[in-house]
Amino acid sequence: MFLAGAVIGLLCACGLLPADAPPPMAPAALVPAPAVVVEPEPPPVPALAPEELADPADRAARALLAYHEQLLQIAPADLPMEIARLDAEVAVPSPSPRVMLELAMALTEQHNPGDLARAAGLVEPIASGTAPELQPWQAMARLLADRIAEQRRLEDLIDRQVAQRREIQHTIQQLTEKLEALKAIERSMTAPASRAP
Repeated sequence: MFLAGAVIGLLCACGLLPADAPPPMAPAALVPAPAVVVEPEPPPVPALAPEELADPADRAARALLAYHEQLLQIAPADLPMEIARLDAEVAVPSPSPRVMLELAMALTEQHNPGDLARAAGLVEPIASGTAPELQPWQAMARLLADRIAEQRRLEDLIDRQVAQRREIQHTIQQLTEKLEALKAIERSMTAPASRAP
């Protein structure tokens, strides 16, 4: 410390260091850096498939949406074979709700008379049932029931419009025939008058 003060005084005397400069700091003692503790990484959590994460209602919805996509890929000529396959599965005692809803979905795509009524009959017991095994399928069953009801309403409306159009065409045809008959009568009445002198 005495040596440091002597060096400062000498530097001040030589004019190399201003007289009011603070004394230089003594070199700091080297302190070893704290040791870095490396925590071991936790073992990876196995990823669960979406089916394992989802609840039963979600799995049911996914299954029916996937089947709907399959239905869109089926050619119209092959649809009766798919319906026959599902019919065989539904014919067993206590068929699964999934197969019943799949058959109902296929019937709504076929557009044959009576298909929508049959589809509604398949969906209604699932949508309103109380058995525990029906619960995962009930939300989709209610959605499908609403779709079937709307489709039936639209088809009934189209049928009424077609019937009205046929009735109007029939009325027009009758009026045209009457008009032609009146024209014929008028021609027959005016023809002798035009020959008179």
